[in-house]
Amino acid sequence: MSTKTTQILDAQEIQHKIQRLAWELYDRHSKADKLYVVGIQENGYWLAEKLVEKLSAISSIEVELVPLVMHKKAPVLNDMHISLPEHAEIALIDDVLNSGRTLLWAVIKLMEFRPQQLSTTVLVDRSHKRYPVKADLKGISLSTTLQETVRLNIEHGLAVNVCLV
Repeated sequence: MSTKTTQILDAQEIQHKIQRLAWELYDRHSKADKLYVVGIQENGYWLAEKLVEKLSAISSIEVELVPLVMHKKAPVLNDMHISLPEHAEIALIDDVLNSGRTLLWAVIKLMEFRPQQLSTTVLVDRSHKRYPVKADLKGISLSTTLQETVRLNIEHGLAVNVCLV
């Protein structure tokens, strides 16, 4: 049985989405003295790194990149590792919003720090949420079936594409 893969975004389109998301993050957090950009491990962290680069180039806001380590398949609050100051401005970043489980658990964890403001950003929103969470900012929204998988492919630290499998 063969698996059909459809490219949704190429590397150039991903870079364009990242630039636009950086401007939107800047607009949303423009009054912050310092913004903590929290990337959910692996591809979410990669996206957060790219957004921090762009934000630093377009704004004077002090930006700190922070990784959020969690087990995406079976998240447990006590097993999530992150350190932030209380009452901070936080931007939570992940690559693909599928069911909403990962993003919801991450938001719950970040609420322990009583953020001044918390926004959520994803590159791809699949519109199949099973949990009450949404992305405030999104690069692209896709209508897919539950059987399909959306994957951000990164090679050598560079985005290659976003594919629907």
